[in-house]
Order: sequence, then C-alpha cells, then structure tokens
Amino acid sequence: MSVTNTIGIGMVGCGRIADLQCLGYLDHPSSRIVATCDIDGEVAERRRVEWKAERAYTNLDDLLADPRVDAVEILTPHDLHADQAVAALAAGKHVSLQKPPTHSLAEIDRIADAARACGRVVRVFENFAHYPPHRKARELIEAGAIGTPLSVRIKTALGRPSDGWSVSMQSQAWRVDRGRCGGGALTFDHGYHCFHMGQFFFPCEIERVHAFIHWTRLGDGAWLDGPSLISWKYAGDTPVRYGSWETMTSVGMRIRSNYYASDDRIEVHGSEGILWVNRCTGKLLDEPALVLYRDGETRAFHDLETDWAASFRLGGEDFVSCLLDGREPSQTLAQARRTLAFALAAGLSADQAREVTVAEIENAAACLSSTCENQP
Repeated sequence: MSVTNTIGIGMVGCGRIADLQCLGYLDHPSSRIVATCDIDGEVAERRRVEWKAERAYTNLDDLLADPRVDAVEILTPHDLHADQAVAALAAGKHVSLQKPPTHSLAEIDRIADAARACGRVVRVFENFAHYPPHRKARELIEAGAIGTPLSVRIKTALGRPSDGWSVSMQSQAWRVDRGRCGGGALTFDHGYHCFHMGQFFFPCEIERVHAFIHWTRLGDGAWLDGPSLISWKYAGDTPVRYGSWETMTSVGMRIRSNYYASDDRIEVHGSEGILWVNRCTGKLLDEPALVLYRDGETRAFHDLETDWAASFRLGGEDFVSCLLDGREPSQTLAQARRTLAFALAAGLSADQAREVTVAEIENAAACLSSTCENQP
C-alpha cells in the first residue's frame, strides 16, 4: 500500500462503462488511476494513455502485484467478480465491485470472508444511489415531504438498440448469456439498480416477491428477458407497503440518450403526497427531473444535476473519501447481499411461477454453506 494520502486505483476491465466509472477518480484530488488491466492489450494501453496511468496490464495477477495500486475497480463480467475480488483482497487491495456483485449469496459471502481476513474495504457500486434526483427524493422522504412512504413504482423503457451508446458485440454477448450474466440482461444486470431503488426509499426490508419475466430466444445460448412485471411486499403490516417494477422492450421506439437506449421513472407514493423522478439514464420526457405533490400543490425541482454521468463521478469520489476517512462505503457487502437476495428471489419466482420469500433465498444459502462446511 502506498504511504501517501493519494489512493492509487487499478481499473480492471476497461470497456464501455469505464468511460463513466473513471470520472470520480480523475476528479478527486486525492486519487489517481495508476494502472489499467484488460484482456485486450490494445484497450488496456489506450485507457492507460487516456487516463495518464503508469502501467497497462493484460493479466490481473500482474496488476495486483503492483505496489502503486491501493484499490481496484472491477468492471468485468459478473461470472468473474467473485474470484477477482477475492484475489484482490488476498493481495491487500481495497475493492470496488460493479453491480450485480456476484451470481449467488455464497459467492458474496466468500468475498466478505476474504475482506474480514485481510481488513480491507469492499464496496458494491450501484450508481443509481448517487444520481442527484434520487438522492434528493430520498432526502425529501426522510424529511417527511410525502408523509409515510407506502409504495414505489418503477418503470423501465428499453428503446431501439441503434440509439444511444455503441456497445461492442463482445459486451452484449455475455449479458444475454444467462449463465455468464447470472440472470437476464434486463432483470438482473440492469435489474440490480431497480431492486436497490426498491429498498432505497423505504426503512423496511423486502419480504415477499412475485415476478413475471418473458424470455425471448435471440440465438444459440442468447436470451432477452422482457417484458417483465415484478412486485413485492415490504415487511410489516402497519402500514402495508408494496412495490412494483415493470420493463418494456419497445425495440422500435427512439429514446433520447447519451448513454444506453433506455430510461427509468420512479414514483414514490406516501400517506400525504407523491414524488416522481422522471428521468435517469435517458431523456424520455421533457419534464423536471423531480416533482413533488403535497397539499394540493405541485413543486418541481429544476436545479438538480441530471446527467447520468454525475452519479458515477459522485460514487467514485465517495469511495475514495471512505478509504481516506476510514468509514464504511455507501453500499457495504451486507447491504448488497440483501439487494442480491431480492434479485434472486425475483428470478426464482419467474422460473417457478410462484411467490418467493427473500428468507427462502437466504435460508437456502445458509443450508448450502452448512453442508459445505461439513464436507470431509
């Protein structure tokens, strides 16, 4: 580990999302990207030059042996996360892990065990939690702006893939491979954002989940999971609280976006008012990003930063600050584990056409862990 007050970052996986993930490290006065790593040597070198890093690697072990690297940002496909995070921790590095963190609770528990053993920090990065309209909405809810929050409704609109960002076929391929992705490109990869938002505005845990997910075969081993409709109940009966999330794959619809060709809207309904967050990754509607209804009046918030990139910049800066300040990251492994259990419950519900409790997912993981520990 370096002895200075500057955190040296190693970027592991330098594809499309790295265009945004780098922002917090480049903008923070106490961090710098010192190394890049990608299996494509040309990509690793191009990013090294772009970010003014010192070394480019094609092998993770080589990057982890670099003493200039204090923390790694892991931006690789989901099926690689667990092994790469554990290896980084064993090498004494702090870890920022792209969502979804792992395929299973057993894998995230393995990362947690490794973090405890070496005393390093792991945060799971979920950029929606740093998006300024989402943060302002939660601030208003916690201040009582809508009374007691009773329900959340999330709507994801997926447009024609020719709009927005150009994403390589290699990156698209693993996302539509359910085995590599760990679920669907919409309801697991993107879905982790929305499952986290289902928890973000409420002070109670998710209890029960029911999901409809339609799968369309795109080719050999390639599937698209949409449309879908997922609903859930929060724990407790006073008051009764529900949530829902719908995805629509309108592949002929144009969505204005500088990023992915999709957009998300959120409505949080309370006992005394309603909050709407009207955009996130795209620019679907020409409306204020955040609107509050209360006591017969509507208030719009026009002074919020609405560029989706801001959420990455703020999230990266937060990770560096938590390492410097010795505090917990904005999303700990324990918090990420609850969101992952929620996502896994939705996937199981759709596969088995039944309601699934989050406790069932957690109990199955505990039983598996107990069985493994008792193996000779």
